[in-house]
Amino acid sequence: MSAHPDFYIFRDARRRLAAVELLRPLRSALVAMASRAEIDELIALLLRAGELECALCDAKASPEDCEAAEQLTDALAESAVRTDCLGRTFDGREIVAASLPLLDKIGYSGAVNVGASEGFAYYALHPLDYVDRVATLEENWQSAFVIGIRSIGTTLSAIVASKLRERGVAADRFTVRPSGHPYDRHCAFSEDQLPKIRAALAHGSQFLVCDEGPGRSGSSLLSVAEALVRAGVPCSSIRILCSHEPDVGSLCTPEAARRWSQFRSMHTGMTKRLPRDAAEYFGNGEWRWKIFSRDHEWPPVWSQFERLTYGSGDGGSLLMFEGHGQFGEAVRNRNQKLSDAGFSLPYLGQEVGFGRQRLMDGSTARAEDLAPALLARMAEYCAWRAREFAVAEVDSSELDTMARVNFEREFGYALSDLNLCVVRPTICDNQMMPHAWLKAATGEWLKLDAATRGDDHFFPGPCDVAWDLAGVSVEWRLSPADRASLLRSYQNASGDNAADRLAAYELAYAIFRMAWSRMAATSVSVTSENARLMRDYERYRCWLQSAACVENAQRNEVQTQLS
Repeated sequence: MSAHPDFYIFRDARRRLAAVELLRPLRSALVAMASRAEIDELIALLLRAGELECALCDAKASPEDCEAAEQLTDALAESAVRTDCLGRTFDGREIVAASLPLLDKIGYSGAVNVGASEGFAYYALHPLDYVDRVATLEENWQSAFVIGIRSIGTTLSAIVASKLRERGVAADRFTVRPSGHPYDRHCAFSEDQLPKIRAALAHGSQFLVCDEGPGRSGSSLLSVAEALVRAGVPCSSIRILCSHEPDVGSLCTPEAARRWSQFRSMHTGMTKRLPRDAAEYFGNGEWRWKIFSRDHEWPPVWSQFERLTYGSGDGGSLLMFEGHGQFGEAVRNRNQKLSDAGFSLPYLGQEVGFGRQRLMDGSTARAEDLAPALLARMAEYCAWRAREFAVAEVDSSELDTMARVNFEREFGYALSDLNLCVVRPTICDNQMMPHAWLKAATGEWLKLDAATRGDDHFFPGPCDVAWDLAGVSVEWRLSPADRASLLRSYQNASGDNAADRLAAYELAYAIFRMAWSRMAATSVSVTSENARLMRDYERYRCWLQSAACVENAQRNEVQTQLS
């Protein structure tokens, strides 16, 4: 059996929008700034400014617009560094006075592409983690040059350069966007960037290449470091600054171990910027000890992509990372709606990007718990979600491509007609397995982990609500009668007849889960976790084989009747 390193499981989460859609919320947040505000509010502004700078650079806006955006990011980064050193609050009026004139200089009115900064959105990377790491540098540098890799490296480069300047180091920066295959990126500096590198080199500067990750390949970081070498910078003057130390032997880019060993690297490690009462670590699948009495019942996890989670010191709350800045705001709003509607654990707010939910006594579901009342509850939930988390019309073509590519790579032949039509575009739950439902001691069924999975960098992204109905059907292995009951209850609650859409979405759902499980299995080193992932991979694969047999039988019957 092949390792299938090229399964297609990450979607393109970038959005194309007018620049004013980035400028307007940043301006509104600045105008609303109180005279005394918390550091989290400043971090939110910094993330928006970094997103704007990145978008303008990628759109090749005028040098004047890009420079104003860079100065705005730098000004907010310097304020964040200063505030972090002095205390938890800052003078909002000072921030507004310094920032609004810079924002007013930006006249770009065209379209931009915007993607989520994954570390800030999903993986509990706090921009001040990089400040903490730079603060531990023992070398007495006189000057430094910081190169951020767009997207997230825009904000990170600003915060790192600001901290260096706060330490008395003359620091400058710019950002780059490596291109090419994700496992083999290439970086080429522009004509106006090369003189800056040469000038920094003449001043004896140290060079920091700044990004999150490395991811599965490490090729973005390596491409920039190697571009510096081609520009005349010695390897000894280059450092890679990232969020974790990689296992270079597992990186997918060609000759990764040899190439990485040429450069010194620094990493921040897991964030220490947590809610004050974060006590018990639930990451790396540790939460399963709290739910299941026997480990053979555990669902698999891909720990590299889990949300950072803790239990509170008093044992009464669950603290899960929701996102910093605008990323966390969207998840917080969804969690509050879920809580208010009675579909989830009570939501108690957000701190340092972590949402807090009150834990309740109860037990998670098992497949044998399926009963008419639970099936009706799941249908009601899908109908509510389609209404409350509806989005503008979405394009299902990439989801269709995912299903076709992964099916053919697994089974060796093309998938027949697949019509993933979109009638109720929704931010789906994407986590409809039995273990994601809690039967509270009060008797009501509550949905767990319902706000973070439907709009991240995995498929499906916003799509038709039939994806969640398909999740119920596949994960609970519904009989034809139960499947019909689910659809009937959903239609009664929503007015939407999803019967004609469900089969296609069941196929797409099972294909994605099969590919995700297999990809995860090739990436984990723990034997027991690998076995759990492979168990799921085989289950989804068997489901698809059965579905294909039914489809072929139906097709043959039609052909027989026609002949």
